This record gives sequence, structure tokens and C-alpha cells, in this order.
Amino acid sequence: MKHHSSALVILVALAAARVSAQDDFEKRVAGKTAAELNKNIQVLKTLPAIDLFPVMQFIAASLGVGCEYCHVTDNTGRWPMEKDDKPQKLAARRMIAMVQQINQTHFDGQNRITCASCHHGANRPTPYPPIADPSHVDRLTATAQLDAKDRDALPTVRAALDRFVDAIGGRDANARITSRRWKGTVTTASDGGGRSLGFEVVEAAPDRLHVTITGPQGRTLQGVDGSDVWSVDAQGGVHGEIGLEAQRLRRLADFHRNERLDVLDTTLAVIGVQTMNGRRAVVLQGALPNTQIERLFFDMDSGLLVRRLTLSPTPFGLLPEQMDFEDYRSVGAVKLPFLIRRSTPSFSNTQKYEDITLNVAADAALFKRPEGK
Repeated sequence: MKHHSSALVILVALAAARVSAQDDFEKRVAGKTAAELNKNIQVLKTLPAIDLFPVMQFIAASLGVGCEYCHVTDNTGRWPMEKDDKPQKLAARRMIAMVQQINQTHFDGQNRITCASCHHGANRPTPYPPIADPSHVDRLTATAQLDAKDRDALPTVRAALDRFVDAIGGRDANARITSRRWKGTVTTASDGGGRSLGFEVVEAAPDRLHVTITGPQGRTLQGVDGSDVWSVDAQGGVHGEIGLEAQRLRRLADFHRNERLDVLDTTLAVIGVQTMNGRRAVVLQGALPNTQIERLFFDMDSGLLVRRLTLSPTPFGLLPEQMDFEDYRSVGAVKLPFLIRRSTPSFSNTQKYEDITLNVAADAALFKRPEGK
């Protein structure tokens, strides 16, 4: 969906990304093509089956639409994806074939042209240049224009990262923290201004995370216990997480990530300066081991991390996710952001915290995957 209003999808991508606890999806699809595991695949026959959903995410995000734009549902809420009832689906096949032909003929098969090249988040491409709009200068983009004219005066990677660690309290103070509890609200950017839901996060070193979202339809949960990533929907169904959502949650669960950014990404380099909301930030970019590209934006006055832009590769192009960190406050001997904004091409939300507690009791059982229905 273009905008999500239920509590479940605030932090979870589309429901099709989940699999049951009893179904080891990644092993089941290993080595299989999309055509081998799905009905009526006509253009993407040789695409690895595990890449089909990320490709659908990329197409939907590029056009600013949801699954229902091309696909139909029945009265039980199922998605009979093989049906060709909608003309949009037939058009999508033609467009995919066109893009593939352009890239193969003119760019040696590289994804230089994508759905987003023409659509830019609209279901119908606009055939004329955009009119300048100052309000869009700082909009989410995977190709931010960086001002590198002062490159010689920019800090080194080491200096930028050390200054950030010092700004959040230093290595020793952060090392003494082994768990945190964050309590507040999360507000979606839909429903005519959005609605706020109860939001609580418990995290523990080295790599455990538990998220609770409380709304009118009940509670939804997400958890990370080392390599195991799971969620529980409002009806009590337990699901394993895979793909981009699992990668994102594992990244969030890395408790001391901020103190070892250079260890997680050994390719970080200073690429320039960007002005955001009237303030200048030095920008570092690197490639994570899972092939995601990451840009880190550090405020040049405070040294604090104010934005993280993650670009996740799919067979059709890069999917961006932006997180903005604001309202840093002292919590004990360290500093933490009390406002976090998350934006993707499909949805956005704002996490606002009223209370952050350090070194809370965090029983290991809290992070274990529950037994589901």
C-alpha cells in the first residue's frame, strides 16, 4: 500500500514478506526461479524466486502504488497473484520488457534505467521537467546532490566517527550500557495526519531487540534474537522475517553499532557535504557486507548522526530507506535521540519517546520467538 494505517505495517513491510515459523522459506526457494514457484510468471521467468518480492516492492515504490494497483483480491482477502484481470498488470509486463531491452541494448545489461527513472513515485510519468519547489530541496532521494567544494577542509572518516562517539558520551560510557528501554508513540503519516500508537522497544547487547506496538486492533510484536528475526501479528500469528525487513531489524538490534560503524563498514569514505534544514552535514558513504549502500550524515556543528540513508539492492534497482535522528538529550552519561523519523517510498512514521531507561532488566526469554498458532 502507498500509505499504511494498521499497527502491523508500521515497522513491517508487506505481509507477503512473512513466512510461518514452520516454513523455512529461504531453504524452500533456494535455487528455484520465480516461474518454478509462482503461477503465470511470463516476463520474470528466470528471476530467482527469493528476489520476486523485492522486485515487486521496487516497482510499487517507483509508481507510488500498492499491490492492489496491479493485482486483485477475492472476498476472503487472499491475493490470487496469477490472475490477469487488471490492465495495469498487462501494462507492467510490457514496461518491464521495455526497460530490460533498453538496459541490455544500451548499458550492457546494467540497471541504468529503472521504473523510477520515469515514474518518480507517480503511476503515470510526467513528460515535462518539474517546476522548482523549495519545499522539496531536502526530500528523500537516493541521488542527493553533495557539495564537495570544501573537500580539502572536510574531516577524515576516523575524525568524523570519533567526534560522533564523543558527542554521544564516549566509548567508555556507552560500553557500560548493556540494555535500554524506549517508551513513547509512533505516528503514521497516513489517515489525514496520522494517528499515534503506543510504542515500546527493549534492546540488549549484543544483538537482541523486542518491539511492541499497541493500537485499537491489539498488540503487534517484532523481535530479534541473534540471527532469528520474527514478528507476531494482532491475531497472534507468529512469522519469521526474511529479506530486507530481516536485514533492517538485525541492523537495529546491533546494540553497540554506533561505536563501531567503521568495523561494520570498512569501505566508508567522506564524499562531501549536504545542507539539511539549514544545517550542514558531512556525508560518509560505504557498502555493507550484505551489499547495501549506506550514507551517514553527521552534523558539522554537533558531530551527531542526524541521518542514515540505506540503499538496498534489488534486481531492478535500489530501494531507499531514510532515518532522521533529532532531539538528542542526555540520558545518564550518554546522549540519545528522542525523535526518529523513518521514511521509505511506501510509508513513513515518526517515533517520539517520552522515556528512555538504561540498563533495565532484560530477560533473554523476552527476545525468543513465541510459539505461534
